[in-house]
Formats: sequence, C-alpha cells, structure tokens
Amino acid sequence: SPLDRALHTAQLTFSTLPAPPEHPFKPTVKELLREVNGIHTCDRRSSRTYIIEHYPDYTIETGFAEKDLLWVSDLRESDSALTARLGELLEDIFSHDESTFISMTSHGGAIAAILRVVGHRPFSLRTGAVVPVLVKVERVSGEKPKVHIEPWTPKPKCSY
Repeated sequence: SPLDRALHTAQLTFSTLPAPPEHPFKPTVKELLREVNGIHTCDRRSSRTYIIEHYPDYTIETGFAEKDLLWVSDLRESDSALTARLGELLEDIFSHDESTFISMTSHGGAIAAILRVVGHRPFSLRTGAVVPVLVKVERVSGEKPKVHIEPWTPKPKCSY
C-alpha cells in the first residue's frame, strides 16, 4: 500500500530478515493496493517525494503521481468499486510480475477485497495480522464477465 502506515509496517516486518543478495528487501509501492478510499484523511496517501525520502529502499511503480489523485474528500468508495480496483491491481501484478511468491502489506478493507476477487471465503484480520493465500493464476481467453460497480457514497449528514 502507498499509505504511510503500511509502508512502515512492511519495513518493520521485512527489512531486518536475512535475504540473499539476489532477493534484497525492495518492495514496490503500488497505488491501487490501498484501503477503502475517500472521506477519511487517514486514507489519503503522502506525496511521492515524502515516500522516496522516508522509504529510500522502496521502488515506486511507474506512473505514480506526486500527489494523491485517488482520494476524494466528500465521497467514500463502495465495496464493489473497491473490489474492482483490487481486481485491477491483481491483473496488473499477474501480468507483469514473474515472482513465484508475493507478499502484500495492506489494510483490512483492501485485503477483504482481494479475498473476494480470488474467490476466498471472507476472513477478518486484526491489525498486524497475516493471512497466507495460495493463488494459481491461469490465463483464460474471452471477455471478462461484466461487474456491477456501485457509486461512491457521500458523507453522512449530521443533524443536530
């Protein structure tokens, strides 16, 4: 995830593990691997410059904007939009990454969406928890099934 709390968690979790020189700790920051988006300021990511300065061992994916272009102050991403976004992320990873094993450090909502995309049963995670998932990727020809994506929802109105 590009959110600071996940970048820091990945650093704490993996940076001190012994790794062979051919596989050093060098995570890739992926824009789409983020929590449910919108309204909450804790779900807005830091600038690209901040990430580079604070996590110099990380690689940032191509096309990663300086400012957060996905966060919206007055709308909250729907579950179906989140699931579609994480499906897009997985398609990108499976199309461009040749690794046999991939670890993703993200957030509860994003992880739940990834589990929905791969057809896993719902699984709730506590902060700092890990869920191992084995996925076999197969290329299938034809059109992708159509998916209904609900619109983002506005902030609730407070009436006093």
